[in-house]
Amino acid sequence: MPLRSPFAIFVEKICMQKPKHRIDSNQNGHQKPDFIPISFDALVASDDKSLCISPDQLTLILCTRGHKTMQINFAEYTLAPGSLTLLYPKSVWCDIDMSDDFEACYLSIKGTSPKEWDSFLDLDTIFSISAYISKHPYTTLSLCETRVIEEYLHLLQSRYEAQASASIMRFLLSAFTLELNTIFTLREKSETSRLSRQEDILWKFLALLEQYHKVERTVNFYADKLCISPKHLSSVIKQMSHKTAHEIIADFVTISAKRMLKTTTLSIQEISDELNFANQSFFGKFFKQNTGLSPSSYRKK
Repeated sequence: MPLRSPFAIFVEKICMQKPKHRIDSNQNGHQKPDFIPISFDALVASDDKSLCISPDQLTLILCTRGHKTMQINFAEYTLAPGSLTLLYPKSVWCDIDMSDDFEACYLSIKGTSPKEWDSFLDLDTIFSISAYISKHPYTTLSLCETRVIEEYLHLLQSRYEAQASASIMRFLLSAFTLELNTIFTLREKSETSRLSRQEDILWKFLALLEQYHKVERTVNFYADKLCISPKHLSSVIKQMSHKTAHEIIADFVTISAKRMLKTTTLSIQEISDELNFANQSFFGKFFKQNTGLSPSSYRKK
């Protein structure tokens, strides 16, 4: 079975949703039905700024000035004017460096939105764009492409702030998605957009981690799944992410543990069982080694 990216699963969930009606109060006290939860705010780092995880939303970043270096799914990218960066749901990211004059346009679309994409776009377009984004979180745009994307973002924000109807917002988002797909399709056909062998291994390793990190924590397991030697996998991961394969596996497990400690009422023993640790003591030692805090101390802070 081919590996499916977290974003592909995300858009499939959206496409299968039945229309919902949500009531949102605007500033004049009127009721606005079928509200689409989108945001134009910059990403905010979590309490652990060295390793953040994207919420259940797709976030687009168009750099317009200055530069910022980010690590996205353990690979580094430098955002510069004319660059388009996309974080699919549950992406792992952190800011590394940023110039004083850095500016960017942001757009985030939450996965709980009743957008009814299938009413305006065919599924081939949806899955085409999701496949590109999952493998290419960073794209350099031409001046013309940058101008088109910036115009769409300004239009979306102005219509959203003017409280345009959900139907209008859906059509604008659909048109914007088609523009993105046109840009990405051209990149996909070019030699420069194709993944290198090392990038392909990293992407597949991360996809496998998303699927298996709660039950498997050995490099050998993932190397077997990728049909390569553990030594080769370790070498590629170190070259691409500046972290060892063991460190990235530990990061995924730590992120899951943090999420459960902060967002669920599961006991520490139950979280230990969920993450397939032999016992609570082993889990506590692992968590403290990777965060500097015990699970109970992290939950309380």
